[in-house]
Amino acid sequence: MIHRRAFTLLGLLGLVGLATAPASAQTTSAIEVRVGETVSFTLPRLVQIIDTEDHAVATMVVTPDGHARITGVSEGRTRVIGRDLAQLPLIYPVTVVAARP
Repeated sequence: MIHRRAFTLLGLLGLVGLATAPASAQTTSAIEVRVGETVSFTLPRLVQIIDTEDHAVATMVVTPDGHARITGVSEGRTRVIGRDLAQLPLIYPVTVVAARP
């Protein structure tokens, strides 16, 4: 049990390190999604770890074919942050807007 918590903590610390990544980190185009809708896009390379910073705003899944699907949960802004197999960071700004009437 302790090993599992330590692994989880190390993973979270790695994400914190990505959140403070320098300006030289690869930031990609902004993604806009509506509440309750899903946007799919192709990741530029294989990722080791990737997720949204705030699951209350958006969630995501990565499919085996290298696509990411982001679903808007509530209005707001977050980022998808991740690291590829070479430990290079990926950062996607995400804006979730109101659902269509």
